[in-house]
Amino acid sequence: MAAPTWLGWVLTSAFLVIAGYSVARLVAAARLAVPGYGGCHRAVDTAHAAMATGMAVMCSPVGGPLPAAGWQAVFALVTAWFLGSSVLNRRGERLRVGWHGPDWQHAVAALGMLYMLTAVPHTSHAMSATWTEPHTGTAAIPALGWAFVGFFLIQAVWLSPVLVSGGGTGLLADRRVTAGCQVVMALGTGYLIFLML
Repeated sequence: MAAPTWLGWVLTSAFLVIAGYSVARLVAAARLAVPGYGGCHRAVDTAHAAMATGMAVMCSPVGGPLPAAGWQAVFALVTAWFLGSSVLNRRGERLRVGWHGPDWQHAVAALGMLYMLTAVPHTSHAMSATWTEPHTGTAAIPALGWAFVGFFLIQAVWLSPVLVSGGGTGLLADRRVTAGCQVVMALGTGYLIFLML
């Protein structure tokens, strides 16, 4: 089952806005030299930009200009990065600029996107074509898909209180906007996986 075309465009637009916001955070951090905005924050914003762009391609009614195998590589790298970071930073302590969830959540989110690309059957041509086709099909291992749907729903509910709690102003310090982006990513990703099951 595929999302209606109009919803595909709405989700594509939302994901591209989130990618743009993540890039804007990276640019602002480079220009302002914000204390406490270190490598871990840059890694998260870079991952958000890549994952949001990938999600835009997956739900776009026209696809996107990178082969599916390329997106698999991106999501595998993001998963590995945040799994490694989670293991090395078990206490989850970091100076906070804006709001970001723990590293393991980013690893699971990237793994969910990798699942979307891998679990749906693709021809060898589709995997290497220069243009990613619109994302449709029935996923293998549906139990894993349902686990991801549950994870993304729980993540969205868990992040929701941050949307109204306030805190910080400015591009790098407003927790509500950053959490809102993650809520949209969680709900959008969970919805696309749901459509595949």
